[in-house]
Amino acid sequence: MTQSIPFRAALFDLDGTLLDSNGVWRDVDARFFAARGLAVDHAEYARAVQGMSFREAAEHTVRRYGLDESVAAVMAEWMRMTAAEYARHVPLKPGARDYLRLLKRAGVKLAVATANRPELFMPTLERCGVAELFDAICTTADAGDTGKADGALFRHAAGKLGVEAADCAVFEDVLDGIIGAKRAGMRAYAVRDAAAAHSRGEIDALADGAIDGFDDMRAFHSFDEPPRRCVIFTAHCEGDPARAYAPRPGDCVLCADGGWLLARSMGVKPERVIGDFDSSDAPADEAVCRVPAEKDDSDTMLCLKRGLALGFDDFLIVGGFGGRVDHTLANFQALHYAARRGVHAEMVDGKSWASAVANGRLRVPADVVDAGGGGVKLSVFALTDACRGVDIRGAKWTLSGATLTNAFPLGLSNAFAAPAAEIAVAEGALLVTVCGE
Repeated sequence: MTQSIPFRAALFDLDGTLLDSNGVWRDVDARFFAARGLAVDHAEYARAVQGMSFREAAEHTVRRYGLDESVAAVMAEWMRMTAAEYARHVPLKPGARDYLRLLKRAGVKLAVATANRPELFMPTLERCGVAELFDAICTTADAGDTGKADGALFRHAAGKLGVEAADCAVFEDVLDGIIGAKRAGMRAYAVRDAAAAHSRGEIDALADGAIDGFDDMRAFHSFDEPPRRCVIFTAHCEGDPARAYAPRPGDCVLCADGGWLLARSMGVKPERVIGDFDSSDAPADEAVCRVPAEKDDSDTMLCLKRGLALGFDDFLIVGGFGGRVDHTLANFQALHYAARRGVHAEMVDGKSWASAVANGRLRVPADVVDAGGGGVKLSVFALTDACRGVDIRGAKWTLSGATLTNAFPLGLSNAFAAPAAEIAVAEGALLVTVCGE
């Protein structure tokens, strides 16, 4: 039987560990040296710079190849050559996002511990929907600008998290990272990557465990957690909230501003109330996070981001329809924000239901709204300029491989023809609604 999670904090390298990005650096190396007319053994070069800080790698390159360029100029060129790839294309390793969220839901603190630069990797973490999960972002530049083998980076990260080294686990793909983790007195898990295959034997011998993918961590601790949901009460609910929300064991309840009044009317105690309190007074007997009235995020979005930072991937927004039309539209955009981060979020007020799907599929039961004996209407709208490869099954009017745009409401007022409708989109994001007639 596997055990509970044996660490209180997890420190993650990025390139080759969380991010499938080493191919980008192989391409950069090839183009960088080709532009200078240098014949370089790229495998040998990659081995030489593994585990170095960004600056150390640039210093090594200038010194080893006699470049008539400054270290700063080399680093700036590397940044220019990689920025677009990181911002647009570099993906997470398989299972990485689910594993990070699992750890956060279990209360494990997370930190990035990398030799890379935030200007490169932060857009990737944002695009992949994991940036909010990290409690600290640490780079070798913050810890003496040396390589990883001395353990300084990992000790620095543990300090920022306020966790003892013995309670930390490091996830790394290169030998110097594993050596540094052990020198820092931490557990070390090796994430196997082709770029470090030459030192696999040494890595496996030194690490506390080696994995090919994050699902392999099941061998070291349990993944069996009771399903939990983040429930967000909004300040406005036109329908019957008792038909919108059926409590489940383990629900994490957050309230957006005056949503605490709605929750209290149902006998639900929130874990936190978040808002600027322009729609109600702040409760005196609840945990409150007061935010300025002038802000970029709506109160509902603040609750959604709080739930994401806690690792939740299943959200129920209670209310959210009707009232001011700008609030309803803002809540639809919050559903889109969630879908882009690979989490399921639905909004329901007892007579209407909505969710969003991005580059994926969504199953919608015909009874997701209790119409009280009447019929319901299923509608599908494009949230992005063009949604391609749209399929609709289980409805009166079906689609296959269609394109929907946000300039024409082709998906309005469909009807169910089966116990559930299946909605899929290959490229783009769709808003799906079900409303009583």
